[in-house]
Amino acid sequence: MRHARLLPVVALLAACPFAPAFAQDMPLGIGFAQAEEGTWWCNGARADTALECATRKCEAESGGQECRATRWCFPAGWTALMVVWLPEFHSTHVLCGMPGEEAATAAMRAICDAGDEFSQCDLVLTIDPDGKQSDLIGLSWPGPAAGESPSR
Repeated sequence: MRHARLLPVVALLAACPFAPAFAQDMPLGIGFAQAEEGTWWCNGARADTALECATRKCEAESGGQECRATRWCFPAGWTALMVVWLPEFHSTHVLCGMPGEEAATAAMRAICDAGDEFSQCDLVLTIDPDGKQSDLIGLSWPGPAAGESPSR
């Protein structure tokens, strides 16, 4: 009976050597920081460290603009960044946690089509779940404010 109580402890101690390998297989999250003229990101297992990393990158590269941590997704999944053009300014939309690159692109297209005030949407990059960034050039859609119907 006395040994039966020790069984969970023995099992836990036996599993400890495998803990680092298990932690490496954990999905990563992705954190974002934004300034007026840019968006920076970092992958990480914890929100606080990924957001701090993204904010540090922003502060180092934004030319003195104010940086704010803006988004955390866990697991990161596929991420897409899109610049949306409005009559007076532009904004950056970040979408993360998507199951695939095609799903992320389709979701951004749907966001563009739904924004009555959007004149154009430029999908600028995707990031895979492991943090590999793919810059996209020329992937744009006219928004509803450009005078076209959303069913293009």
